Amino acid sequence: MNEEKFDRILKKVLEGSATASEQRLVDQWLESFSGQSFEQIPVPEREAIKHQMQENLLKRIQPQPTLRLPWYRQIAWQLAAMLVVILGVGMSGYLYWANRVIPLMAYADARKIHKVILPDGSLVWLKDSSRLDYPSRFTGKIREVTLRGDALFEVAKNPERPFIIHSGNMTTKVLGTSFNIRYRNEQAEVVVFTGKVKLSSPAGQVTLLPAQKAVYQNQQFKPELVKPNEPETLAYTAGTEYPMRFDDNPMIEILNRIEKKFNVQITTDHPTLGSCLWTADLTDQSLENTLSILTVNFGGSYQIKGSNVQLTGLSCQ
Repeated sequence: MNEEKFDRILKKVLEGSATASEQRLVDQWLESFSGQSFEQIPVPEREAIKHQMQENLLKRIQPQPTLRLPWYRQIAWQLAAMLVVILGVGMSGYLYWANRVIPLMAYADARKIHKVILPDGSLVWLKDSSRLDYPSRFTGKIREVTLRGDALFEVAKNPERPFIIHSGNMTTKVLGTSFNIRYRNEQAEVVVFTGKVKLSSPAGQVTLLPAQKAVYQNQQFKPELVKPNEPETLAYTAGTEYPMRFDDNPMIEILNRIEKKFNVQITTDHPTLGSCLWTADLTDQSLENTLSILTVNFGGSYQIKGSNVQLTGLSCQ
């Protein structure tokens, strides 16, 4: 029997897991040293033999001690281990803070208009002491906000994720459209400019199309469909950047209006582009759609980087 196999048998005997044949083999080995049966050896001597045998065995089967590193290398390894732990905790914390949804609130002062750009690119103009509650980012299958007061909405189009506005017991559902909601003193009024809007409450529901208005009180949901006249429509959009209709306006003016509406900074590589005249209706268009219309009419391309927009190759020549 080789030495390695015998060591394994000795270890099993010491642990009490050896078979009868393995136990006899070890007894025979011990008898070869003492000249008598191992069981006939007095108990104190027998235990001393076992103890010594265990120590010798452990010395043989235990791995050799590793080489001790110099003190400065030990410190370097400890610092590296600490850095790994800190980076791991830091990354976990970053992912948590980056992915969490924070409830936000926007408010318009009395007789003032305050513009809000929502995480999906939708625009909201809050009016006269109105409040909007919305999340830092939209998750799930719907986009939800809560309005108290009066606001003009220009909702970014996304058929896969409906946009929901809660105003008291009234709910307004859209896919991508522009409209005005006024909710004060338990009375609501909705005017639609583009697209289709569905209103609902515990008492019933109604669907509005462009140029239609619904007025109802919360206690009795009886919408009255009224087509708003032109002066009334202008009153809803006054003080906002919603109207974007141009008639032979200089491009410098149009670009300034785009910058103000979407809170961006536009630069162009064509020095004479600003003097070009253009007629177009960019009302209810997203920033991307607006820039796409520009490049279709004037050639070139655009690039959006955060709040900066670069127009390249546009010319009216």
